[in-house]
Amino acid sequence: MAPASGSGAVAAGIIARKRRKIIQAFREHGATSPETARTLADVGLSEGLLVHVMKLKHLIVSVGGDRFYLDTAREQAVDRTRRVVVAVVAVVVVIIVVLLWRMGLM
Repeated sequence: MAPASGSGAVAAGIIARKRRKIIQAFREHGATSPETARTLADVGLSEGLLVHVMKLKHLIVSVGGDRFYLDTAREQAVDRTRRVVVAVVAVVVVIIVVLLWRMGLM
């Protein structure tokens, strides 16, 4: 059975909210540089899939042992890229809708 319409958007929203909570946890505990790195437990997190993905993307950086920090410059760059991609997709969708409407298919 195919997923319900809009379920992808819901999942993306949930992931985005969890991502923001992880970022906020590091910021609230001051773990934003190698010198201020903390353990995941110190910032109230556990090792989950999203934390793992953020490590792979170098948003959460290990300084050795089990201490990590949020690379705020990289996080801002990733956020800017994400906003550009969303804007481009939105423009493409609008263009497709307008073209379909002009062709009488909507």
